[in-house]
Amino acid sequence: MNKELQVRWMNNQLIGLDVIINDTDIVKYIDIFCTQNNKLKNAFEKEYCLSYEGKSTLSGLLERYNDPWSEIQINDQLLLSDNSVVICGEGEMGNEGFIVRIDKNKNIKWCLYSTQSNPFMEITQKNNRIYVQSTSKFYVVLNPFDDEISIIQ
Repeated sequence: MNKELQVRWMNNQLIGLDVIINDTDIVKYIDIFCTQNNKLKNAFEKEYCLSYEGKSTLSGLLERYNDPWSEIQINDQLLLSDNSVVICGEGEMGNEGFIVRIDKNKNIKWCLYSTQSNPFMEITQKNNRIYVQSTSKFYVVLNPFDDEISIIQ
């Protein structure tokens, strides 16, 4: 993982853009968006979806943006059986959320940052999947074996 990203992480900062970054420094630009769904009363009548908007490298992203960093606050964490930890929280603007998976040495292995998700508040594990709940009442479901994600209500 990029050294600057690791140093920033240790100082409670992440890249504050809509991205997923993996440990090979590949950046996927994402969009977490919602549509009106009157059947989802417990989710503010909003259905959340994830789309991928392109790829880059971490060095390419850092060259493109002068100051992409956002202060973060950790809200929850979960220790996995391989001694890695999934951590979630919020960014500095109130509508932002993040999910990070670190190894036993606190090195970032994978991270997601969203400017549209609202804060992520709680992490649970069920059937080899990690469920990270947003205050917007949806879950990002993470497969810790391949870091693939989906969104469910």
